[in-house]
Order: sequence, then C-alpha cells, then structure tokens
Amino acid sequence: MEFDALVQRLGDRLARPGRRRQFLGAVGGGAVLVGLAGCGDDEPRASTTRRKAVPEVTERTKREGFVRVSGTAIPKGAYGQDAVSVCYAPLQIVATEAGVRRMGRTGVAVRKGPSFDAEITLDNRGNEVTVPLGRHIAQQSVREHESGSCLPAPMREPINGFVWGYPADDVPSNKSGWIPVEVDGRTYAKDAPKYQARPGHDGYVCGPASKDFDCRSTKSLRACDHDDCGGPPLGDLRCRTKPMRRRVREAVSRRASNFEDFYLRLSFNSTAFGWLEPGDVVDELCRRNAPSYGRCCVDWSFVEVVRSDAMPVGTRGWILESGLARPGRKPIARTGPPPRKR
Repeated sequence: MEFDALVQRLGDRLARPGRRRQFLGAVGGGAVLVGLAGCGDDEPRASTTRRKAVPEVTERTKREGFVRVSGTAIPKGAYGQDAVSVCYAPLQIVATEAGVRRMGRTGVAVRKGPSFDAEITLDNRGNEVTVPLGRHIAQQSVREHESGSCLPAPMREPINGFVWGYPADDVPSNKSGWIPVEVDGRTYAKDAPKYQARPGHDGYVCGPASKDFDCRSTKSLRACDHDDCGGPPLGDLRCRTKPMRRRVREAVSRRASNFEDFYLRLSFNSTAFGWLEPGDVVDELCRRNAPSYGRCCVDWSFVEVVRSDAMPVGTRGWILESGLARPGRKPIARTGPPPRKR
C-alpha cells in the first residue's frame, strides 16, 4: 500500500464513529433524501400490509453513469462524508391518523415507507414508534447547501405527503422514518420555529445521532457537535465493472429488521435517508471499508435500488454490507472505480 493511501486509511479510522452525516442518493438526473426515529408504550402490534406506494423515478440513474471528480470517474450519487451536511427543522404534530387512533394512541406513526400502508418502525425494545399529538418531529433537509458549505440546506421534498425525519427531544426515541405532514388534504404536522429541544444542545434539534445541525441557525453547528463540514472523502472506493445484483437479507424477526444495517445512508457511516426491507433487491456498485458505530473497519456497499416497497427504483445510497444476503457473495478485489465508458 502506498504511503498516501495508508495515511488516508488511518485518518478514516480515527474519524468519529458516531458521526451520521446525511447522504442524498442521486436518482436519475436529480437526487433523493433521508433520516431516523422511534418510541411507543403499548405492546407491539401486527405490521400493516405492505403495498407498493412509492412511484418509480421517471429518469432513472443509468448504471453505467459516471461523473468526473478530481480527474477520476466516480459512479453518480456516490458521496463521501465530506459531501454530506444535512440539517433538521422542527414540526409539531397537530392531528391523529386513523391507524394510530385504532392503536389507542394519538398523533402519527413513524414508518419505513411514505405511505399509511408501510410498516411502522420499532424501537430497540420492539415497540412501535409513534409521535403523540402536540409533540414534535425533526424534518430532514437535502444532502447539503447548493454552495457545498455548512449553510442550512433546503428541506427535502415530501413523497406522497410524507417527510423523512425523527421524533424530537420531547419523544423518547430517535428512530428515523417517514412521517405524514399533509396527506389527502389533511394536515398532520406544522412548522414549529419556536420549539426548544434539550438544554444540552442549547435548544436546537441536532439530528438522531446529535451530530447534524439545526436548520434555524448556524449557531447550532457548535451546539450539535457539528464542528466541521467534512468527514472522510470517498477515498479507497472499490467498484465493479459490472453491477452485482443482491438481495437485502432476511431478518429473524420484525424487530431485527429495524436494526442499523437496514438503513440506506447518504454516505458510509453517515446519516440515514431511507429504509430497505428484507427481500428488497439492489445492484451493488462499489464498496468502501470504513468505521461503523465504534467498530473499525467494516464493509459498506454503495447500491442502486432495483425493487423495493419503501424506496423509489433507481435510488442510490450506502448500506452496511452485512445488510445484504451473503450466499454467493463475491469480494471486490479491484481497487478504484471502473474506467469511464467511451
């Protein structure tokens, strides 16, 4: 290994493992967005029926598509942590959805897909995650400000009236997911610009891992421990000349399907922007060895969604390689992205 590459790898290993910067997976000519959430007091209920509710992307990202970055061909939608700088804005829950009312609760549920038919996320105790009436959620922004700086970025566009975010500090959870804001003419959440989160963060919403910052003020950068706008770059990216089709692994229980390796992320060891579910199909394009929640190092897979009930077809993002089924798994021996096609 060359000296520069060794320095890069060592630097990545020293990077803060808890940093969850957000990645906006590119879809077609544009891009997609993301987050985390969780809570609940009652016993777990049966999951809702899964139905395809997410429209396919109209302009799919071509699998052979590349962009030039510093003279190197990089697959479209592949970002390092240095290109992820999301923020959050608080919303207050103002109505109760029918499914949550049937559970004997108020407010809204946090789901794996942007639809009332999508499965409700579970917290680490196995309880279904809801945000009660009058409590707050934190809505996620796009991947970064158009200037590429640490300025607050615009909010992600809703899908089917749902936004990606996580329960704020007045809800005992930080499991991210899709939350209804305005669906079929009914409003479930409104802007709450005066909401004050826990004193430890000077009243700001700081992301599910307390690293991303509050869109309301750049002063939140320090309060949220967001002390820079760049983690490790793409670095030692290993890509395939031909994508390898893989399936998201099965889970031993519904609770296990809510573990970290089912999140789709903006970058390796970064902020989540969507869920993948057992049985979903993806094309693995690249891998990157990087930290994950204190462990260094593990494989992260950069994938494109081929079939899913939760994410639009063509969405690209990062998932822990352990979240993919292992039979027939082939290592990527070649270092560096494939050459640009002529």
